[in-house]
Formats: sequence, C-alpha cells, structure tokens
Amino acid sequence: MSRPRAIDQQPRPSSAAADAALLLAGTQPRYASVATAVATEILEGQRPIGSLLPSEQDLCLRFGVSRSTVRQALRRLGELGLVAGAQGVGTRVISDQPRGQYVLAVRSATEVMGYSMRTRLDIRSRAPLVADGALAKRIGCAAGSAWRHVAGMRRDAESDAQISICDLYIAEEFAAVANMPDLASTPAYRLIRRQLGIAVEVVTQNISAIALDMHQAEALGVPIGSPGLFIRRQFLAAGGRMIEATTNVHASAEEFVYSLRLGPPEEG
Repeated sequence: MSRPRAIDQQPRPSSAAADAALLLAGTQPRYASVATAVATEILEGQRPIGSLLPSEQDLCLRFGVSRSTVRQALRRLGELGLVAGAQGVGTRVISDQPRGQYVLAVRSATEVMGYSMRTRLDIRSRAPLVADGALAKRIGCAAGSAWRHVAGMRRDAESDAQISICDLYIAEEFAAVANMPDLASTPAYRLIRRQLGIAVEVVTQNISAIALDMHQAEALGVPIGSPGLFIRRQFLAAGGRMIEATTNVHASAEEFVYSLRLGPPEEG
C-alpha cells in the first residue's frame, strides 16, 4: 500500500489560517515583524535549542532597525519562552515550543495523522447520528448517511494543556471503534486499519477562520466572538470512501500555531 497523500492542505494566503503560522498575526509593529522572523527560524529548526542568536548589532543590520526595536523583539521572544538572555553571553535559544501554544508542524500526510499521536482525546460523549444538511456540509458527507459521533476535548499528551474542541465522525459500519478504550490515544483510522485491514489512502484538510460562538468560547476559556480556527480532516479509503471525518476548533493564533513546510515546486 502506498503512503497516504495529503491534499487541499494549504490555507488561502490572505486568510487568518495563514496568519496562524505566525506568532504575532495581523498588522505588526516593526519589533513584532523581527520577532516573528526569528521565531519562525526557531520553529523550523534553523536555530536549534542551545544555540546563540546573532548579536543585537547583527540583528539591527539584518533587519534595518534600531537597537531598541531589536530589544523589544527579543523581549517578546523571551515572553514566549523561546529564548533567554545571559549577561556577557548573549541570547540563547531555550525552546522550540512557544509557551502556552501548541505547534502543529506538518510536512506530510503522515504528520497530519501523527497529530493525534502527540495528543490525547478527553472523550465527553458518544452517540449514533444521521447526517442532516448542516452536518453534511460541515464534514463533507452525504445527507442521510449514518455516523458515530465522538465528542471531546483534545489535549497535549505531555502537558495536558487544552488544544481544541474535537469531534470525530466514524462511519457507522465501523461503529465498534467508537467504543474502544484506545480511541482516547489512538486515531480512529488506525484502529479501523488494525481491526479490519482498511487503510487510509488520502487525507484532505480544510482550514477556515471563524468567530467563536458562545459554546465554543466557553469551552476554550476565551471571550465570545474571539477569533478561532476550524480545521476539518477527511480520511478516505480506496475509491474515495470516507471512513472518518474530524473537526477541531482552536482558539486564536496565540494558543495554536499551524506550520506547513512544503518541498520545492514541481518543474514544468
């Protein structure tokens, strides 16, 4: 079986989903632009943990800004827990995981699906349902199709930090998977493959910017109307049959960073 392919993974450049790849989104003061550029290098591994950043003077020359602007940028990076300064030594990279954020770095379909392996699902409910028009549009299924809905909160597997409101929709023919204890720590598609030998061939992903409604905001602990991200993933088996769909609602980019790295464009 060939390795799964990921498609429809790139958000529109002008959308808030693209801004979610930045630590400081929106119209940025100069220091924030500097902080974002350096933070991106840290997140992408160009500046490994333990390495020293260039001197303030070198950063001033690189970005064409004043020393006070560079110091503001370094202060912001320190607030994010990425760097720490030491008298007489310089500024050292101490983490590639911003404090208070969950960073999802994606380079392949394997990493899209590996997202579930780095987290755990705090399951709140399980129930059968038949897709009405609204749900059909939400997850991209046929109206009238049968699903097992598993609702919960996704959390970081190590820190237990809250990441997103998570809803799984498992095709009714695989309903037994919805009740498996392993579902909290193992993706449904993996359980389906393990139990029934049906493998995912294609993963599609759509990202949308949203304003959080009352229930979403309350669950995520932010004000009603706060900016958020809605991420839908469809897991397709042979012939395009959807065996699972997931939706995740995240709070603003201050809490969740989606980083997408692609290879060079194809020739021709």
